[in-house]
Amino acid sequence: MSTLFTRYGRLTSLVVFFIIAAGVGSLFALGRQEDPTLVERYGNVATEFPGASAERVEALVTQPLEEELMSLAEINQVNSLSRGNISIIGIELRQDLTPTQVDQAWSLVRDHAERARLSFPDGAGAPEVNRLYVGAATIIVEISWEDGEDHAQGVVTRLARDLEDRFLSLPGTDETELFGAAEEEVLVLVDPDLAAPMGVTTASIAGALSASDARAPAGRVRAPGMTLGVEVDGELDSVNRIREVPVAQTPDGATIRVGDVARVEKTERSPPRSIALADGRRAVFVAAYLQPGLRVDRWTETAREVVAAFESELSAGLNVNIVFEQSDYVETRLNGLFVNLLAAAAIVFIVLYFMMGWRAALIVGTALPLTTLLCLFLLRVFGEPLHQMSVTGLVIALGMLIDNAIVMVDEYRHQRRSGSTRLDAVDGAVRHLFAPLLASSATTMLAFAPIALLPGSTGEFIGYIGMSVIFAVGSSFLLAMTIIPAFAAWFDRDPREGERRQWQRDGVAIPPLGWLFERFIRVIARVPLIGFAIGAVLPAIGFYLASTLPVQFFPPTDRDVFQVELALPQNMSIEQTRETVERATELIRSYDGVVEVNWVIGEAPPRTYYNAIGVTSNDPGYASAWVRTRSAEDTHRIAVELQRDGPRQFPDARFLALPYEQGPPVDAPIELRLTGPDVRVLSRLGDDLRLLLTQTPNVTFTTAGVQLGAPVARI
Repeated sequence: MSTLFTRYGRLTSLVVFFIIAAGVGSLFALGRQEDPTLVERYGNVATEFPGASAERVEALVTQPLEEELMSLAEINQVNSLSRGNISIIGIELRQDLTPTQVDQAWSLVRDHAERARLSFPDGAGAPEVNRLYVGAATIIVEISWEDGEDHAQGVVTRLARDLEDRFLSLPGTDETELFGAAEEEVLVLVDPDLAAPMGVTTASIAGALSASDARAPAGRVRAPGMTLGVEVDGELDSVNRIREVPVAQTPDGATIRVGDVARVEKTERSPPRSIALADGRRAVFVAAYLQPGLRVDRWTETAREVVAAFESELSAGLNVNIVFEQSDYVETRLNGLFVNLLAAAAIVFIVLYFMMGWRAALIVGTALPLTTLLCLFLLRVFGEPLHQMSVTGLVIALGMLIDNAIVMVDEYRHQRRSGSTRLDAVDGAVRHLFAPLLASSATTMLAFAPIALLPGSTGEFIGYIGMSVIFAVGSSFLLAMTIIPAFAAWFDRDPREGERRQWQRDGVAIPPLGWLFERFIRVIARVPLIGFAIGAVLPAIGFYLASTLPVQFFPPTDRDVFQVELALPQNMSIEQTRETVERATELIRSYDGVVEVNWVIGEAPPRTYYNAIGVTSNDPGYASAWVRTRSAEDTHRIAVELQRDGPRQFPDARFLALPYEQGPPVDAPIELRLTGPDVRVLSRLGDDLRLLLTQTPNVTFTTAGVQLGAPVARI
């Protein structure tokens, strides 16, 4: 059995052909994405309460909703934010929940949110449960006017919705979002000089319009053999229909309509809920997200064609620009990892060429591509896509892939030097090394098993490293027991008597070094303590040097994009925030290396990195941007300088310039929590703690989660 692949060349050729075909086919069929797909364990519940102060929102909406949600065992943590007009409750589900249990948990969250709604006061809206998609947008498109003016934003919004529908019709599209879209509304402007003499008030007009917009069914008519639903035909479907709504009647019987006492016009909501700015131009961003497990490069190519066709149909004066493509980063990252893999394979071949000769280098070198292709096939079988973590696992396992092959080839050559025939050498090498190589491979695979089996978001992110290493080591063992011995026997040759050693064929031999190494081994064998002492030196030096290095579990990523957050006091209007954003754009533009600055005001921006999760909505004092630079080096330099200069230029705002980092989403590297019953005392203690932290070296910025409410006029 140990010589099966050596004796049957056709079987070996068939297996090698299958590995190559399956690996190459899997390479083109596997999904490609930048990062692993994470289960949606984060989300929020947003509830609007128009006209209510932060205190009323907290007492009447947030507290009952929070108490109802905390009764769920599936929830790990709840954080609430109560502002004027809106309540936002952030939710984090337990990390040990499976994807199926996560879906069930979000269904329970919706049920409990609806149950809490029964206790809400009149005027409070329905709670909206949002599951936060953990992943970057696949493509972001900007639509704006070339002159940069704000006119006819409704037209831009309608065009953006058209492009959104086209993205949704593409196979593989998961979801789409609009940012900075204008909200159209019908404005009824009552003329008091006309309305008052007729006894018409604003409230009576509002009541008449509400009663005339018949959307609910009026009832049912039951008859023998038939039940017929009844609806009132009076929906407000046009501006003229609104003008014709009767609101009162004169003593002589004439009907007074809305158009008689008010001006009705269709316009855009003012002030808007959100504003998007692309390099200073008012714009609408269309973001599209790809379904997990698909090839982002192929989908992006089709999306570009859709954008090009859409742009060709527009009239002059409109801009349509792709401001973000995830495909560029996916190709750069995966190609870089594959280049590293090929470079390492070349280094392995060169070292083996000098150490063991060209035959052994070729035989051992075949283990690298064959093992890699077999790993790709296994990833395809288990339905896992290619991303930075799975490929990183292959790079980590690279040194382990050739160990089994090197040992097997060396043992075969030893058997041949002992006078064995080719088949006997293969049989002896396989029988002699099967148990040791199986034990070493199994221990390595079991060592990486905890990483592959990690629960929660951390396991979903880095678990693929362990899985790739397990696939690679297991594949290398199988090849070392089957294909590699067969190749060693096929490409071997019978030695000739009196033949001189050639380093190209047999490897480099330096007798003095060999003599020193032999003496060194003999000394250690006689005095084992010397070996233990020498073996402990390098680990001791390594542990010492490790203590001098900065500790960070997930490092910053090398990227030509970084994020900026700007938060103003709660009483700021969205137009005031826009003015501040324009000044911030001038500051960012002053740094050499900045290519593009895109802002979203009033809500969280589109996600340009997988862990950049924003839950802010309906906040006129909040703005966030992603800044594109010329290179990753410019990103790190500009982000540091901007974080130093930004707080000085905007002392009344929370100004943060942060590069993107790997790992699960976190608000800050260090978080401290104070609890107590009095919000004012907590706010004062938080300010004292922030003052203390600002005096700590290397602390660049601090922020507090508790803020006193915005000024309110009480009548």
